[in-house]
Amino acid sequence: MPGIFLMILLSLTSGNSAQTPQNPSTNTSPTLGETVQWIEPHLSGLKHTTRQTVVNTRLQKKGPPKEIGRESINRAETVSVASFEGCVLTLGQLVKGDDYTVVTISTIPFDRLTKASWKIDKYDPQRTEHGSDISDSSISPQSKVVITLESTMNAISWKRKLSGSAPLDLESMPYEGRSSSLLINSDDQAMPPRLVNAFNHAIQLCHVNLKPEPF
Repeated sequence: MPGIFLMILLSLTSGNSAQTPQNPSTNTSPTLGETVQWIEPHLSGLKHTTRQTVVNTRLQKKGPPKEIGRESINRAETVSVASFEGCVLTLGQLVKGDDYTVVTISTIPFDRLTKASWKIDKYDPQRTEHGSDISDSSISPQSKVVITLESTMNAISWKRKLSGSAPLDLESMPYEGRSSSLLINSDDQAMPPRLVNAFNHAIQLCHVNLKPEPF
């Protein structure tokens, strides 16, 4: 009888040990190295293209307005370089128009960033009037996704090189400087939210005083 009782006790003990939960420490979030390795190729795949159509018309005393000119302006934005060295991201952004090219290289210290975010921006049609002449401008596609990296005290440094006949708004930009934020435009609505989660995870890992959250 004592032998039977001992066998039952051993059986119950072994059954309980098999149901013991696994050590939670084995279920860890991605390391900094794993995070930046995931970010680099997905960031390099971002692009944004626009086609701006400008229609010029002239008002007439009799009859409908007469079209006197139409122009299409193409523009493509791509991430040409995305390379991490520790907590520092070197980012190259290429803007190419019909007859110009602008290259901007930014150095982004993730230990100085505060957060990453994203939003959808819409392009609004524009109209200007000069006497009897009217200019209507529209952009296709009508929206873009914008990723924003924000830093403290102008921590993001950049240099810019321009060639060709760039528009006035780009021509007037300085050659180099420092900024508190950086924008990355995209036509893809699925990838930016995932990149923002990864960016914020990397920011937390680079700030030793922050507890990283999984992404």
